Amino acid sequence: MKTLSSKSLNVLVIVLAFSLVSFTSKEKQTIKGWFLAGSSPESYEIGVVHDSERNSKIAFLKSKDSKIKGFGTIMQSFEPKKFLGKKVKLTAYIKSKDIKDWAGMWMRIDGPNKKSLGFDNMQNRPIKGTTSWTKYEIVLKVPKEAVNLAYGVLTSKTGEIYIDSFKFEIVDESVKNTGHQGSVKLTEPTNTDFEESF
Repeated sequence: MKTLSSKSLNVLVIVLAFSLVSFTSKEKQTIKGWFLAGSSPESYEIGVVHDSERNSKIAFLKSKDSKIKGFGTIMQSFEPKKFLGKKVKLTAYIKSKDIKDWAGMWMRIDGPNKKSLGFDNMQNRPIKGTTSWTKYEIVLKVPKEAVNLAYGVLTSKTGEIYIDSFKFEIVDESVKNTGHQGSVKLTEPTNTDFEESF
């Protein structure tokens, strides 16, 4: 099996795959404003429990199957009217348990005709294994032509993620982006023999 030629190429491939994937969502909404989606939503569950460490209600995303090929995500989306033309920082507190592959908070900015204008899923700084409550952040510019902003937390394969206190804030233009801005463009044919994987 061939190895990846560069880490950045791997991240771009991940971004392209995640940006273009059509999420399958489960119809039943169990948390107000939030829904379960992903490439294999039937293999996961979401819900709300009380957490003594946070002293509040928190959400969770848990795998139900012992072997999963895809990913699940707890997410929501909205029209980003008050963020248009501004740089936005998304933060949340996340705790993990037995994440076998990887997990991450994510944010995607969509333009007209489902064009990707910005994306970050923490693939280059993933959550793995079992971790304590940690504050994570994503920073992206929301272009003036943006029509939708989607965000959430995903888990690839098996494990449990606990989430609390998502927050959006407008930040100065000097704050560095954490993810990819604009459509993904490859500079040459890539992975034409399908030997490279995430």
